[in-house]
Formats: sequence, structure tokens, C-alpha cells
Amino acid sequence: MARNCVASIDLNAIKKNYLYAKSLSPQSKAIAIIKANAYGHGAVEVAKKLEDCADCFGVACSEEAIELRISGISSSSILLLEGIFEESELKLVDTYNLWMVVCNSNQLKWILNCKLNTKFNVFVKIDSGMGRLGFQENDAIEVISSLENASNIEKITLMTHFSSADNPDKISTKNQTDVFARISDLKQSDTSLANSAALMSLNEAHNEYTRPGIMLYGSSPFPFDKKFKDLSTVMTLESSLISVKKFQAGDAIGYGGRYICKEETLIGVVAIGYADGYPRSAKDGAPVYINGGVAKLAGRVSMDMITINLNGIKNPKIGDRVELFGINVSVDEVAEYCDTISYEIFSKITNRVYKTYVS
Repeated sequence: MARNCVASIDLNAIKKNYLYAKSLSPQSKAIAIIKANAYGHGAVEVAKKLEDCADCFGVACSEEAIELRISGISSSSILLLEGIFEESELKLVDTYNLWMVVCNSNQLKWILNCKLNTKFNVFVKIDSGMGRLGFQENDAIEVISSLENASNIEKITLMTHFSSADNPDKISTKNQTDVFARISDLKQSDTSLANSAALMSLNEAHNEYTRPGIMLYGSSPFPFDKKFKDLSTVMTLESSLISVKKFQAGDAIGYGGRYICKEETLIGVVAIGYADGYPRSAKDGAPVYINGGVAKLAGRVSMDMITINLNGIKNPKIGDRVELFGINVSVDEVAEYCDTISYEIFSKITNRVYKTYVS
């Protein structure tokens, strides 16, 4: 590992965050959302750490589920959050003992026509106002009734997804809850509404199943709300200084000369760039942590490198470790400088970054 660009992932912190999510709604079962390689943290490693306490795992597709099964996650329930994309995948649902979301007419038709060896659980997704996947209100009851009569179905759970649960001032969450209630009140089924934001802020949406996602990875849907301080940092992204040079006032740094030194400035080059997942959209001033102090991004992010202003940093030298985010620099603060969210930063960390695990 000559380049020494490392994401250190604290699996104990993930477990602590999952148990915290459980404590917010102790009467509910919590589906640990580990889709997209556990938001870039390593789905197999995360699942193995949570296997003894997670009620269920949520993944995006059958490929992600099969990876878990092959890795030894044999007894835990796994939910396909987007269901299946081809009729042939029903054999995989059967073979690997999976649960699946039903969210479109093709999936419904395939389920009603299939003959499998075992029964399986389905989560019927209701589009209560997200405008994305799911059956709309005027179709939902007919869909649910047809599944109630299907020979392959073990249990039906109704679910929806909030568009704005991280914004308590928006009326849309109440509107979505009302739409969902008009359907679920007519059926004696378990329900699942709460993502991380609703789990942390909307007690009336907890119900039988919650779906903690981003909060498992130490990032809050309410990153700058001081009420939510109980999440533990999971990923710390670090690399090394590979150059330290002095520049004069007026000197330009990096592509396009975006950063102009205002005074004599010590500029460091760090071995990380957008090919590693550090966002090219990062603005000057984005914080990094080095030698006990905070330095700032100075210039456009390159494919393999970034440049930082080292003025005020104690004795910087080639080889010093630089934290891009983690224990000392919040990923949410970095995300704000990049006009994005922590979800995207985590999930875009590339294979060029070496992952180490603490457990």
C-alpha cells in the first residue's frame, strides 16, 4: 500500500449506531439498510458485524443479496428494496430465501403467475407522494388484495418512503402519512414508513418496521441540529502529504488558477483526488485535519491530488497524515462545501482507497 490512501471503518461504531436506532423505537423491527455496498463501507463486513442483532438487511437488488448469502450471511432476512428486474429472479428469491418489495405492475404479474418451492414475504410499496416507485392510492387496494390471494406469499407488509422527513417544516410528510393511512387502515398488515430522518424525528411513523440507513454510518439527516448528537463516527478518510512548498502573494495554485495566494503561503499537496472519491466540486476552504490543526482546500481538486493551505499548521512535512473527514472533520461539513450530501461522498469512495476495519 505505497500510496497510503486509507478509509478506516469502525464496525463497533456501526453496531452502536444500529442499537441506537433500535432504541428510538424499541417496539419496531429495524431493517439495516446496507445497499450500495453499505453506502461505501463494505456490505459484507457490515452485515457480519450486525448479523447477531439486525432484524433484517435491506439491499437494492438480488446481486447485492446473493453477495451476502455467499459470504455466509445465511440466516438473516434480506429485503430487496427495488424488488426484482426480471421474472427469472424469482428463482433467486426462492433459492436464497429473500424478501422483496413489490413496486410495479410487472413485478406483481410475475409473482401472481409464479410457482416456487417456498413462500416468501413481500413489502408492497405505496407511492404516497414521493413520485418515484410504488403503487398510487387508487390502485393500491386492488394490488394488495390480489397478493392476499396469491399462493406464494407468506406475509404482506405495506411500506412507503418519505420525500422530506429531514425537513420538519414541510407539510408533505403529513400529507404522505395521511395517504398511506387511508390505505393501511383498510388492511390488517404490518407497515414500514420510517427512514433515518423519520426514525429520529417522527415517532408516529415508527410502526412495525423502521429502515435506518445513513444514521448507521454516523451521519445525521439533521447534520447541524444539536439535538441529534448520539451517532458515532464510522469512516475516517486519510492520505498523506506528498509535497510542501512556499508561494508568494499573487501566485496561482492548481487547474485554472482558481486559488490565488493572498500572502506568502505554504501549500501542501495531498495524495487524494476525485478518482478516489473526494468530490471535484469541493470549494476552496473545505476543511482537512493535519498535525492537530485544520487546514483548508486551496485550488481545484485534481484526479489524484488536492492542494491545501498549510499556513498556521505546526511543522508540516512530506509523509504527514491528513484527515479528509472522520473523527476530527465532519463529513457533513465537507459535503456542504461540495454542494452534496454525505450519502454521495460515502458511496463514491472508490476501490483505489484501501479499507481497513476496526471491530
